[in-house]
Amino acid sequence: MKIPVSWLSEFIDLQKSPEEIAEIFTMGGIEVEAVEDPYQRLGEIISVKIIEVLTPEDLKEVALCKVTDGKEVFTVFTTAKDQVKPGLILALAKPGSNTFSGDKVEVKRVKKYQSEGMFLSPYEAGTGPEKEVLLVLPEGSPLGRSVYEILGINEAVLELAVTPNRGDVLSVLGAARELHLLTSWELKPLLFEDYLKEGKYFKGEIKILEPEGCFRYIGRTFENVQIGESPFYIQKRLWECGLRPINNVVDITNYVLLELGQPLHAFDWDKINGHAIIVRRAYPQEKLMMLDGIERTLTEEDLVIADAEKALVLAGIMGGEESGVSEETKNLFLEAAWFNPKWIRMSSQRHKVSTESSYRFERNIDPEGIPLAVLRATQMILETAKAERFSEMVDLYPKPYVYPQIVLSQKKVTKYLGFSLPVEEIKGILSKVGEVRSIGDSFEVKPFSYRQDLKIPEDLIEEIARVYGYEKIPTTFPKADLWAKGKSPFLRLEEKVKELFRAFGFFEVITYSFIDPKDLDRLHLDPEDLRSKPLEIANPLASNQSVMRTTLIPGLLRTACFNFFREVNSLAIFETGKVFIPNQELLPDEPLYLGFLLMGQKNTENWHGQPEKFDIYDLKGVLEEFFEILTLEVAFKPYSEEPFLKRGLSFDLYLGEEKIGFAGEVKTFILKSFDLKTNVLVGEINLKKILKIFPSLGSIKKLKKPPKFPSTTRDVTCVVDRNFEVGEILAFIKNLSIPYLEKVSCVKVYEGPPIPEGQKSVSLRFWYRAEDRTLTDEEVNHIQDEVAKKIFDKFNAKPR
Repeated sequence: MKIPVSWLSEFIDLQKSPEEIAEIFTMGGIEVEAVEDPYQRLGEIISVKIIEVLTPEDLKEVALCKVTDGKEVFTVFTTAKDQVKPGLILALAKPGSNTFSGDKVEVKRVKKYQSEGMFLSPYEAGTGPEKEVLLVLPEGSPLGRSVYEILGINEAVLELAVTPNRGDVLSVLGAARELHLLTSWELKPLLFEDYLKEGKYFKGEIKILEPEGCFRYIGRTFENVQIGESPFYIQKRLWECGLRPINNVVDITNYVLLELGQPLHAFDWDKINGHAIIVRRAYPQEKLMMLDGIERTLTEEDLVIADAEKALVLAGIMGGEESGVSEETKNLFLEAAWFNPKWIRMSSQRHKVSTESSYRFERNIDPEGIPLAVLRATQMILETAKAERFSEMVDLYPKPYVYPQIVLSQKKVTKYLGFSLPVEEIKGILSKVGEVRSIGDSFEVKPFSYRQDLKIPEDLIEEIARVYGYEKIPTTFPKADLWAKGKSPFLRLEEKVKELFRAFGFFEVITYSFIDPKDLDRLHLDPEDLRSKPLEIANPLASNQSVMRTTLIPGLLRTACFNFFREVNSLAIFETGKVFIPNQELLPDEPLYLGFLLMGQKNTENWHGQPEKFDIYDLKGVLEEFFEILTLEVAFKPYSEEPFLKRGLSFDLYLGEEKIGFAGEVKTFILKSFDLKTNVLVGEINLKKILKIFPSLGSIKKLKKPPKFPSTTRDVTCVVDRNFEVGEILAFIKNLSIPYLEKVSCVKVYEGPPIPEGQKSVSLRFWYRAEDRTLTDEEVNHIQDEVAKKIFDKFNAKPR
């Protein structure tokens, strides 16, 4: 919001410089972003002296003047041939600058002559209303200097950054009221003659059919108006505030909007069918050609001002082209209203159009200030448009404004501010924002109608602090018992997971929670799978981010694509994050998941000197180590049921009887749908289920000192039925109480001759170590024989 200081001075007795006023506003919570001089926006408007006036025969309508700016000599055309002579000092707009009237100055060429600028009239320079004479500067004025500097013209304009809750400051009057609140400088009264309130009988009809959308509506007609150009002072102030003058009536509505904060709209009364003004909802698919030249299709959610046949205005936002004021207009209808801010905001967003009017309606106007705006506009229309007669003001107020009654205790003020203020000082401050009544040690405040941001006691306390001065409030430290809550199990688990996977050589990635629904389709999930029924986003940023993820796999695959297309041949990544699973409740389940991916080649080479690709055993090895460190007994069950994984190169993860995840190699046709032309392995673990079964995470495996004594190994090779899983044999061994056993693993599995059909050979290696001595062969052999016998008996195996 731009506020010219000279305009502000008409409403309040200013006692400081513009810069000091800006500081007062800013310290009071209304930031002043800049104190600017609007004349600087015009560009280079400088003083030049005429050296010689030439009248070539081939230039009949213009004079060619040689001028100097004190440094250079150049030529300028002018049609004011009888006003120029050598020695005159004139105002010149150089190429690239703008005139007050909105013209862009450029280099012009006529025949073989060139004009490098434009002599300005007082109107074109924005210094006066005269258009037909050139602006002549005082004799002896320095050359090449700014015209406004020479004339001593300096119009300071404050640019306020008004917060959304302070719509009352979006006007010159509102800024004056705010300045009065902060400084107690005297406000100047707004007085209007009594005859402006009265008028002839209103020859028409006004109806409000939608009182929830329009709380108040005032209308008045004017007869035999003269449409023309606005007085210079109106044009100048509109220009200073960034608005373009149009004609005297439209300019008056904009002037009052800036001055009093009340949007107005003027209709050509003769173009309103039946002289009926109806405030209603728009009809379905109703169309309206608006003043910006765009025809918009309205909905039943839009509020319109209509006549007996059609919509004329999108209420509170923009008028229609058909009923607008033009040069032929003779009779006017002037509208002022208080619309529902929510309705205006929704319509503005729906049709993607924002105006000075909608900006104010959205932020609440003063419902009791509407008549004042109509009176001000009436006064100006009579003065500038020479209206012969005007009607009475028709004021429909179906939903009167309800003043809040706020009770504030002095004790609460002291508690919130941290220090005590005298009762009279508190009452004095509160009396500037509303009517105050003392009730014991409390105050009952009825805020003024323009202060609709004041609704609860805390709002009043903020006003007291602002007016008293934030800089005056003593600095104190809060007195409280401080305590910190420990990390939640989820956070501790997530931190440990990230630490481990980084140690395994994986890079952490963070992907969007919004994904493309087509990526879920590419996984070929079962229609009954909850993961195939994601939550849709009501207002997505893009079509490829329109649903909430139900699995981390699409995000990991998209990250793999990003790297693959940039010639990254080896990738190991992981992510921890929430997924969103729909359920019967209002909100979805949001379990914490771990996802991981291996793609392409390992960074090591095989014994042939060729790089090896990641395979299912790399992924299995990582997970075995991961669960071993967490001391979780997780079973790896082969042949995962996930539809996007190769059945023979995948497995599901079970903790007890509950499935907690899966891992495996992605099917080739799935990879092709993502444009991936390399091998990819993925996996996912539900960390929430881990905590559900093991709330304390078990005991994390700790590091131990290197052993002092050597280990010794023994191998057992046996022939078993091929249906027995090696993992089942290893699990059986781990459940045995075997002294000195450090670890056991499978070193070889073989099928084929001379092993009988339907059986396989399994070689197991056992590591034995004592912490206090070196084990003897006799001890180890005895233990190993006992273990081998138990294995043979359990699995009906034979030694090989």
